[in-house]
Amino acid sequence: MKKLKLISILGCLVLLSTLAYGDSHFYVFGKGNFIGSSGSSDDYLEGVNEFPLVSAYKNFGVGFGLTFGKVVFAGFEGHYNLSGKAKLTDPSDDDTLDINTYRYASGLFTLGVNIMRNQTVRLFINGGGGVRYNLNAERQTYTSELGFGVEIEPPEKEFLLEAFGGLGFELYISQSTGLFFNGRYLYVDFEDAQMAVVVLAGLVYRF
Repeated sequence: MKKLKLISILGCLVLLSTLAYGDSHFYVFGKGNFIGSSGSSDDYLEGVNEFPLVSAYKNFGVGFGLTFGKVVFAGFEGHYNLSGKAKLTDPSDDDTLDINTYRYASGLFTLGVNIMRNQTVRLFINGGGGVRYNLNAERQTYTSELGFGVEIEPPEKEFLLEAFGGLGFELYISQSTGLFFNGRYLYVDFEDAQMAVVVLAGLVYRF
């Protein structure tokens, strides 16, 4: 909880420090999350962690954001992410298990710097951090490829920390409305850290 309070306080201070400047942006977007494989055969524990290897998988979501500032800008985002499908592997006998990952919501504070900015184009780098909360974090039961019933427990942590860095681009089709793209590299603080490439695309309104 101390980490969450510190992130919230720092995020609020950065946001307040930029409110005095114009050039605000509101954006809505769809997103694709491309999560890398994780786990190791060394993590195998019979009867405790029998499927430690997690395949790469993807899921999709939607979100919105608001930023304030000119050269340096700050803001916040809200994300809603659908479940995906991942394959778990038991390294002791190569048994596999197909599971549905949890739906989750994320709230992030963001900070960025404009590399190029004019009336039609904005190119920027950004980063930020916040928390993720699983929306249907309940025990789930599946049947493995070899016919065994397996119970999958939700993550031990109720709130998971997220942090990202990325590169973004905006192309304006009118004075105030444009297209928004942002590619990110994301870190999630699971028991075993999880890495993902995230692609955001949508509309931006400048005011």
